[in-house]
Amino acid sequence: MNKTILYISLILFLPAILSAQEKQQKFSLQQCLQEAVKNFPTQKQLQLNQSKYTLEENNIKKNYLPQLNLNGQASYQSDVTKVPAPPIPNFNMPVLSKDWYKINFDLDQLIWDGGLTKNQKEVQTADYKISDQQVKIKTFELKKQVNILYFNILFLQANLNALHVLVNDLDARIKDAEAALRNGILLQSDVDALKVNKKIAEQQIIEKSEDQKGLIGSMNQLTHLSISSAKELLIPKANITAYTFVNNRPEYKMLGLQKSKLSALEKMTTVKRMPVFKIFGQAGYGRPGYDMLNNNFDTYYMAGIRLHWNIFDWNRVKHEKQILNIQSDIIQTEQETFNQSLRASLEKQLSGIQKFEKLIKTDKDILVLQKNVVDAANNKLKNGTITTTSYLIELNKEVKAQLTMQAHKLQLLFAKYQYLTAIGNL
Repeated sequence: MNKTILYISLILFLPAILSAQEKQQKFSLQQCLQEAVKNFPTQKQLQLNQSKYTLEENNIKKNYLPQLNLNGQASYQSDVTKVPAPPIPNFNMPVLSKDWYKINFDLDQLIWDGGLTKNQKEVQTADYKISDQQVKIKTFELKKQVNILYFNILFLQANLNALHVLVNDLDARIKDAEAALRNGILLQSDVDALKVNKKIAEQQIIEKSEDQKGLIGSMNQLTHLSISSAKELLIPKANITAYTFVNNRPEYKMLGLQKSKLSALEKMTTVKRMPVFKIFGQAGYGRPGYDMLNNNFDTYYMAGIRLHWNIFDWNRVKHEKQILNIQSDIIQTEQETFNQSLRASLEKQLSGIQKFEKLIKTDKDILVLQKNVVDAANNKLKNGTITTTSYLIELNKEVKAQLTMQAHKLQLLFAKYQYLTAIGNL
């Protein structure tokens, strides 16, 4: 009788025990997501991308700085320029040496390049944003993985709770069946059948417990946390104010950044045809200098302004623009395809959300009715018209109904998080 009272007490206070355990939970889904991102090796690429971008930007800015080059040359040639002139008394026409030497300092200073440097910066910035977005895509995939792990751990815990209730229910039925066996009402095979079902339920508990340990281990590897039990995980909340279509997926944003880069490349292609003005200067020492009739080593210098303008390129720039426009159109079709696929996925997600909302309403009705049954069974137990086992069976049904409703609430939460994941708001 004492064991029976203890058993009833455990069943009656199971919801309170579960509630107390929830208060002891330490880890939230948001915390797991933050820790996973914090310890994600790929996150280091954001700083590396920033460093790379700064160095490349500094290099592009150097286009406006003067370019200094030191050039030297020594050569020997088979012939030199001669001045055909009749002999002049007391005057010898200088003859140039066939070995020539020169060393020059050459200076080039950009004045105007038609906006080429500016557009190079825009292309480089677009590349930097694309590199960062690639990291964000990988991080988003990590968060999806953590999200699925978290809810699978909770799902398994809900299954384990239901299995434990089933084992308790089978214990009650086995006890009743053994009493009937002693009275000659049932056969041993009937009792054995109930025991087999109990063993199967216990086997499922072992299987799901080990699966849960594996998932918790994976979660700890990704987050570097020390989660030891599913009871340490808080039940998350999903706040969705409206189910209007929005696409914040990092993959979709990547397509937009790729289009922006193509636009910057198109601008840069246009300015390739613009004239380029530079100041140049040269100072040197050699033989001969600028005076070709002086066969001695001499200094020399030159300064001026230089123009470069590709006035005809055989429609090369035009064709490059057409190629870039085609690539942009291809990306546009990918964006449209992405949106179409996302809309179809969201319809499925919304259907799942509505399904679990309806199931929870039904769960509440079942729970109310089962509570009435338990109350009636309790009165019968007090009056001695039913056995304790019969009462426990009805009480187990109530606990199972509560666990089923909790499982449906978890599934509803997961469906909402799947919706948030689908639109990129995880």
